[in-house]
Amino acid sequence: MVSRYVPDMGDLIWVDFDPTKSSEQAGHRPAVVLSPFMYNNKTGMCLCVPCTTQSKGYPFEVVLSGQERDGVALADQVKSIAWRARGATKKGT
Repeated sequence: MVSRYVPDMGDLIWVDFDPTKSSEQAGHRPAVVLSPFMYNNKTGMCLCVPCTTQSKGYPFEVVLSGQERDGVALADQVKSIAWRARGATKKGT
C-alpha cells in the first residue's frame, strides 16, 4: 500500500539525509518540518531542520522534549529536501 502522507509544518519526520558534505548532519534521523503542507504537497520538497540527541550547548540548538528521547533541532542546518525521494515518514507512525 502506498502511503499518502505529506509532511506539514511542525511535523516530526524520519528522513535519510545522506549524502552529505563536511559537518552536515548525516544518516537516517528525525527532522522538524518548517514549510507548509501546500508547498510540500505541490513540489515534493520541504524545508526542515535535522535533529540530534547530542546537544553541544550552541545557541542555535532548539530543545525538543516530550519525545521518546530528548534532543535538539539544529536551526543552523535548515535544508530543502526532496522528501518523497528520500522516503520521509511521520515519526511515531
